[in-house]
Amino acid sequence: MDRIILLFHLWRWFSFRHLRRHPWRTVAVLFGIALGAAVFTSVRLATDACVDSFSRSVDAISGKTDWAVVSPGGRVPEGLVAGLLRNPAVETASPLLTLYVRPAENPGDVLLLIGIDPVLDRPLREWRRDMQPHTVASRAWLGLMTDPYSLLAGPALARRYHLSPGSTIEVEGLHATRPFRVIDTLSADGLGGMEGGQIAITDIASIQEFTGLIGQADRIDLLLRPSATPGDIEAIRESLPAGFFLERPSTSRESGKLMIAAYQVNLSVLSFVSLFVGMFLVYSLISLHATARRHESAILRSIGASPRLIFLLFVSEGLFFGVIGWLAAIPLGFFMVEHLLGGISSTVSNLFVRVQVDRLTLDPWEVLLSFGITTAVSIIASLQPALSAMQVPPGEVMATHEPYSRRSGSPRKLAALGVLLIVISKPVSQLHTGWGIPVPGYFATFLLFAGFATLSPLFLKWIGPGLSSILRRFGGEPAFLACRTIRDSGMRIAISVGALITAIALFVSLAIMIHSFRNTVQLWVNQSIRGDLYIRPTMADINRYRDPLPAEITSTLRGLKDTADVIPYRRIFLADRGIPYQFEPIDFAVLFRHANLLWIDGRLDRILPRLLAGEGVVVSEVYANQTGLTPGKRFHAVMERVELDLPILGIFRDYRTQGGGVVHYSLARFQELTGDTTWSGASVFFKGSPQQREAEAARFRNEILVEATGRGYALQATLGDNLRGAILRIFDETFAVTSVLLLIALFVAALGVATTLTVLVLERASQIHTLLAAGASHGQIRSMIVWEAILMTFTGECIGLACGFSLSYLLIFVINLQSFGWTFIYSVDWLALALSLPLIFLTALVSAVPAGQIVFKQSPALILRER
Repeated sequence: MDRIILLFHLWRWFSFRHLRRHPWRTVAVLFGIALGAAVFTSVRLATDACVDSFSRSVDAISGKTDWAVVSPGGRVPEGLVAGLLRNPAVETASPLLTLYVRPAENPGDVLLLIGIDPVLDRPLREWRRDMQPHTVASRAWLGLMTDPYSLLAGPALARRYHLSPGSTIEVEGLHATRPFRVIDTLSADGLGGMEGGQIAITDIASIQEFTGLIGQADRIDLLLRPSATPGDIEAIRESLPAGFFLERPSTSRESGKLMIAAYQVNLSVLSFVSLFVGMFLVYSLISLHATARRHESAILRSIGASPRLIFLLFVSEGLFFGVIGWLAAIPLGFFMVEHLLGGISSTVSNLFVRVQVDRLTLDPWEVLLSFGITTAVSIIASLQPALSAMQVPPGEVMATHEPYSRRSGSPRKLAALGVLLIVISKPVSQLHTGWGIPVPGYFATFLLFAGFATLSPLFLKWIGPGLSSILRRFGGEPAFLACRTIRDSGMRIAISVGALITAIALFVSLAIMIHSFRNTVQLWVNQSIRGDLYIRPTMADINRYRDPLPAEITSTLRGLKDTADVIPYRRIFLADRGIPYQFEPIDFAVLFRHANLLWIDGRLDRILPRLLAGEGVVVSEVYANQTGLTPGKRFHAVMERVELDLPILGIFRDYRTQGGGVVHYSLARFQELTGDTTWSGASVFFKGSPQQREAEAARFRNEILVEATGRGYALQATLGDNLRGAILRIFDETFAVTSVLLLIALFVAALGVATTLTVLVLERASQIHTLLAAGASHGQIRSMIVWEAILMTFTGECIGLACGFSLSYLLIFVINLQSFGWTFIYSVDWLALALSLPLIFLTALVSAVPAGQIVFKQSPALILRER
């Protein structure tokens, strides 16, 4: 204990006193660390909130369900309930029917309508009334069962529309718009907490009548008796009619959480880069302190301090920056998470699964993770300066001047190590862990960062003498001296150049990936989504296309055969070993007259006859990569009581949202096998010139919407240009958060360059003042420092550019492939890079200003006298 107290007093005298003497320098590094920690923590908290919202919703709707009876691609007849209840192993069997609808007074809003059997469902799902004093529990309960079109409103829904017992809310569905009477409001527990409280519970008979699905349910949930055995479960499974299966209710939860987790890891790694770059800030400042207090270290050594004590003093500075930086990150993180949460939750909802985030949860594990990583990064950054400081000999206290410290080490050996790290990054990235997260790909990313960063010492050694004579002609003696300083400064410059390399590599790679992604998606949109008008039921996407187009609407569309080509499709959401995908029978003959698929594997002229005959399927890249099913293998699925076992004929690119892949099959053959002639939607290609088609699409859109409204149907009819624009906007918004994180990393890297230049200036204070005494002007000294910044930034941009191109390959063809199953067509926006890299260069040069000012604040007489 006495030793700890002594260490604390020494640290306060030796280190903290020095930090207080240079407050702006200390604050700058603390701000860099706090910014990196805040970005990392806020991204984790925002994605955790999405996972929490999704998990709570799935858990609430599953309740205590052990198994669910489902029909892939269809619904379950409610008549199965009676037979299941007679099974001695079944405690209860309750039908469930859910539907996303819109409040009529606000069509832009969405609420989830949950239909249950109030009696059978009580042992399964938990929900509680809000217990308002003027309501009677028994009346509310009986009202739900006996009053048609009555509901219990969720807390968020009640607040938003000022609902109370006795009030009404008009609800718009596909087939009708009906007022529902509010019996009571729910608390935020159980079902009331689903979808952020934007839900309503009604009797299943009411929702069946509202939707026209009399006697149908999405699924029948089973609660088994405690005495049920695996044999009993198998007996239940065998008793089900053909086409019906038992499924664990956790299946959809785990697949959804896996998709969100992959996105979370991607953002976490990206946000960690800001903290990783901040590590160079700590290194540079503690290196500066080790240099500035070399004489003090020698004094401590001469009066008996051990090398280990000196080491601990400097490492404790790293600990100080980590702890205080993390504490400063707390308010900054709360500010950032409020602004990041909307973008992240929107991306998760658009690309993967629907989430309605209504709260942030502060997981103790996330707090510990954030604190541990921040302090670990800061301590690691302080290790090398601490090791250097502990080697100061006690006899140096008698020296008449402060020696100019140089880093030892071989740039050639470091460069060889760097080449090795770069070479092995590709095979490392291809390793498979089976965890569902591309850990090898991320590890390979940091191998690339480290590999290219270790090339910088050799590059700096070459660039100094190599450019000195050339730059002397343009910049005079200041440029010549800057080249020599760069050559002689060793690893200290290389470390900060490494930070710049990391930030620029990240910028270049993400710029290439985003450009490639958008170009490929735009090509996909223009080639595969070329229709003039797209028609589907209202909210079809959020309801997973479970409700087909009304028969009257499909009849109207069939009547367009003389003026337009109509491509109907049937979209069914399925899962293969927990991996979600969309099975989509489509009219190939009409499709390939007007559009095409982006083929990766397969030739249309060879496979089209078999596709038209229904003798095979084609699958998307995402489906093939996630399931391992490629051409030559077979696709197997059961839907609508029909079993399909077909060869896979080709692979195409597809970037539709809601996760999972796509399987295309012949619509005519599907209808023949199943007897299901309904359409999930249709795309319409009008005849004539582009102007005529556009005008005809707008005219027909108005007509069919008027017809649907007159028949009491709610349709969504979208012009082709509007749909294509909306798709591109979704993908643009996906990378908005990424761009913010990237700018933060570049800002922290610029702070690192400023700190390194300050280190060089203080380290060479006596030399610089000797030049001033010999007649050098302040302008020449500033010019020399600016040239040093130019050479450092030039090195960082050159190596960072090479690293960025290598990293872009990993991002596009490894990390995205392993995370989400898709890749892009590689393309580079050369104009954007040509414009942005000079701006980054100029920004880094601004970092030379503080270093140019600090040298003139010291006393020349004092510096030269110490010399």
